[in-house]
Amino acid sequence: MTKIACVIVTYNRKTLLAEALESVLTQVSPPEYVFVIDNASSDGTGSFIQSKFAFDEQHLNYVRCEQNLGGSAGFARGIQLALQTDCDWISISDDDAIFQPRYFAALRRGINQHPKQQVFSGSVLLPNGKHDMMHRAMIANQTTLATRPIAEATYAHDFKYDIFSFVGVLLSRSIVERIGLPEQDYFIRFDDFEYALRALKYGQFLNIHDALVLHKTTYTRAAIAPWKEYYVMRNRIASLFKHRGKSLAVKWYCLYFLVRKIAAIFLYRDRWGQAIPLIKAYIQGCQDGWHERLGRNVDYLP
Repeated sequence: MTKIACVIVTYNRKTLLAEALESVLTQVSPPEYVFVIDNASSDGTGSFIQSKFAFDEQHLNYVRCEQNLGGSAGFARGIQLALQTDCDWISISDDDAIFQPRYFAALRRGINQHPKQQVFSGSVLLPNGKHDMMHRAMIANQTTLATRPIAEATYAHDFKYDIFSFVGVLLSRSIVERIGLPEQDYFIRFDDFEYALRALKYGQFLNIHDALVLHKTTYTRAAIAPWKEYYVMRNRIASLFKHRGKSLAVKWYCLYFLVRKIAAIFLYRDRWGQAIPLIKAYIQGCQDGWHERLGRNVDYLP
């Protein structure tokens, strides 16, 4: 029997985490193992969810990190723990991923129908019912690793693609053992992008159209946080240098990415009040990514 380990990383969103965890445990075909990785939440997450769920340290595990080292380190920790079980597949998600009841049943069906496939995912929905286009993409430029989203109409059927996010992705144990753990020093942002690039070497990913996960995100393109944007800039450049080297074309693209990000500040009125901290974050992120200064930056924390 195929065994699945589900890794959920959380930070200071106990109510949302409880909903996400409930959606996993009440699946028609639930995962055999569940690991909740708490990135040192300060909102009472541990006591809250342990009062609601029967953690047993065998099939349902709660792990609290002593320090918030970011989602990237949280995912790495969860995957390490999953690999200590006899699981065949590992699911990765944040605490804002609410799995619809037949999600894992649909993925198990996909595993049976496509025995050579190494990575599966489901379709990510926004609260308004539309597909969240940020989570499944194709590489549009092999030099710069620029991507384009999957067209809305494509979600009507199963499809293959190049880049996943950590919202509802399912990786085989064998591919995880080949590619290793996510880049723990990325903290947040582009850790999933870089991980997808490593996994892509073993073949494209298959999205199962009727495996549905609701993404309860609060992110908008108009309202963004400078501390997060620092990691967007830094890790985008770091991942590009890692996978495409430091050719002149790649360096020029990094500078273009910086200019484009700064220019975008003035296109959204909601960003004007944060213009100075955003510009500082982008410039610092560019410099740190260029010189591969990674890890948790104390000047850019939630």
